[in-house]
Amino acid sequence: MTPRPFARHAVCAALALVAILLAAPSAASGTSRGSLNGPKNLRVTAATPHSVTLAWDAAVNSGSFTYVIEASFGYRVGVPQMQTSYTWTRDMIPGRTYSFVMWAGDAKRESAKSNAVTVTLPVDTTPPAAPNVSVTGTTSSTVGLSWPAVADDDYTCCTYRVFANGSLISADRLHWTGERAVSVLRLAAATTHSFTIVAVDPSRNASAASAPVQATTPASTDTTGPTAPGNLYAFDFGCETWLFWEKSVDDVDAQYAIAYEIRVNGVFDGIQTDIDRWITYGTAATNTFSVQAIDSAGNRSATSSITLENQVC
Repeated sequence: MTPRPFARHAVCAALALVAILLAAPSAASGTSRGSLNGPKNLRVTAATPHSVTLAWDAAVNSGSFTYVIEASFGYRVGVPQMQTSYTWTRDMIPGRTYSFVMWAGDAKRESAKSNAVTVTLPVDTTPPAAPNVSVTGTTSSTVGLSWPAVADDDYTCCTYRVFANGSLISADRLHWTGERAVSVLRLAAATTHSFTIVAVDPSRNASAASAPVQATTPASTDTTGPTAPGNLYAFDFGCETWLFWEKSVDDVDAQYAIAYEIRVNGVFDGIQTDIDRWITYGTAATNTFSVQAIDSAGNRSATSSITLENQVC
């Protein structure tokens, strides 16, 4: 039967509509990449040894979006659209050269990238001010020290070196109780010491030494040693043996002030304060590992020991 004209017209209209739909971009696919306006005139407005301040002309777009800033070492940060400046502090090393670029983006679109800017950070050669140190307390084996923040041109300042009688004190004899407060450990009883502090900024510029402060530790009546290190056990890895134990307790010293002496087959292997593990080395035969706790007055605990048949290295 010959199709009626109306049916032919309906079929043609339907085919035309399909063609239009196929040619048109899908609403679900979003707007094409690069349709956002991006920031312009990216520029460096300030640089310190550890930071770069960037500024730009705002991008004008309808709806919400976020700025993305990318550094030459690959790290990115997002910045709210109402901002037109940002201070970058991540992984900034004095004297190094860095480049930055940015763009605008939302959930479906990204603008073209801005111009790139390059900056070389200045090198900090200015040392911090000398600390102003005070003694905060003493025991028969410790002296507490503290000082206020020091003046420096770098906001990240500082680390500190502690000296007793002109000699640098090792880290294992220091217990930090605050950013600028420290207890010096394992001092002899009934002795007088002179302490100074040196501030060091992130560029390793050292201040002059602080004015010295003196402190005298009182006499000690401590004659009791700590408890023996508890539950000593070991793992043998052939070339290495790892020792673990529970920390000792003392009637006078805090746990952080107790030192532990390690021996292998009776031979001294090392000593360190405030630890509960040790990596050591034996032979390819039977080895006896021992740990003994020592308080600040020199009193020793009973010895904890363990014997292993070590693997061949």
